[in-house]
Amino acid sequence: MPLSQLHFRQNDVGVNDEGMRDLRFDIELVEAQQQLIQAVNTLEREWVPLEEARGRVVAEEVTARHDLPPSRQAAVDGFAVSDEKVLGVKFRLLEANVSPGLMLGAGEACTVVTGGLVPENTRTVIPHENAEVVDGYVAFSREVKLGENLKSAGEDLRGGTVIATPGAQVDSGLISVMAAFGYHQIPVYRRPRVGILSLGQGIIPWQNEPLPHQVRDSNSPLLKSLVESDGGMAAAVEIAGEERSSLNRRVTEMLGKIDLLIITGGTHAGEYDEARQLLDNIGAEMLFWGVKIRPGGHPGAALWDSRLIICLSGNPGACMVGYHVLAAPVVRYLQGLPPFIPHIKAEVTNSFNKAGGPRRFLRAHAEIHGNTWKVEVLPGQKSSMLRSYINCNALIDLPAGHPPLEAGSEVSVILLNLAHSAIYPRRKEQTTGGDPGNVRLPGDHQPV
Repeated sequence: MPLSQLHFRQNDVGVNDEGMRDLRFDIELVEAQQQLIQAVNTLEREWVPLEEARGRVVAEEVTARHDLPPSRQAAVDGFAVSDEKVLGVKFRLLEANVSPGLMLGAGEACTVVTGGLVPENTRTVIPHENAEVVDGYVAFSREVKLGENLKSAGEDLRGGTVIATPGAQVDSGLISVMAAFGYHQIPVYRRPRVGILSLGQGIIPWQNEPLPHQVRDSNSPLLKSLVESDGGMAAAVEIAGEERSSLNRRVTEMLGKIDLLIITGGTHAGEYDEARQLLDNIGAEMLFWGVKIRPGGHPGAALWDSRLIICLSGNPGACMVGYHVLAAPVVRYLQGLPPFIPHIKAEVTNSFNKAGGPRRFLRAHAEIHGNTWKVEVLPGQKSSMLRSYINCNALIDLPAGHPPLEAGSEVSVILLNLAHSAIYPRRKEQTTGGDPGNVRLPGDHQPV
């Protein structure tokens, strides 16, 4: 089907009399994001070993299998007694280990360990440091309250309590709690399988030495790393190469084994852009082409047999921004996570002189100083530049028609790499003394 006749799916807004809609160009980012999320569904569930589940997304409600602790337990190492008065009394020390159903008689005590069973009629547990054992008897140096140093059944969690809900991300704490209930596996959403294709002319593998007309592929390693950071799997990474006769077949084979394809390069505006021509050749159904953002105003999206294809600029800066605002929400949504990261407000520490135009995203570095977020516009903001990748952990989101950015003004910021360095200063100044851990932090940082 010629590109000029490409249509949207019928469930999109604004369908024509034939139940289809003509391809729209240069749409707002919000509309593009909505179309991408509406085009996909959360992936199916699978069970994975508990020890391999960190970072995965819970797909079913998980509950406590029983009370925790399941029965009364000692909270300290010491001696269990059933008598009300303990000070000034010698208790005969039982030699038998505590077992279910054991009862203490008057004037008897037994040794217990932290987290271990206690006799059924135990009134309190006295720590070892408050006890003295002589010739099979134990005496205590202080009085204790009823129930002191005892954990009751279900004190921590009652059986049936919900400990994880769908959409929760598995962390070390949840793994520990589930292990306490004997879970061997956990139900999670499948990780998205993502394909990456570099379509630009003269692109070669980054490991190779380029000829004068060639460029190393830095976008594929970037995208692979970002996909994996967002919980996806880079299932196929390819470069179109010089010989394009088999490209259509290669792309359809790739699409057959992935959930999402990200194409970088070949998106420059025009009737016969290489990326759009490729989508036309394989029979993909276009969703949109062109989004009102900078850098990278020519991304597009299409569907091929329910597989989503997102086309990003081959310029490095535009590729990075395009991934974060278009592809990353899809990767998150496919695995059951909220697609969009909330913005924060921050004080910008330097200026940016350009003004006007469409919505703009600046690569930046954010840090928290005391109770204030501060963000620096990184050098190298041209879409073709890589320099701004260095120490980039945030995007400054400037609205369409924005004025020049002045130092000290408040801006809207998207934090990237949330498990990364945003809460730690980038620059640390070593103090004297020779202790490598003894560093003085800039600003008003205090220990947390």
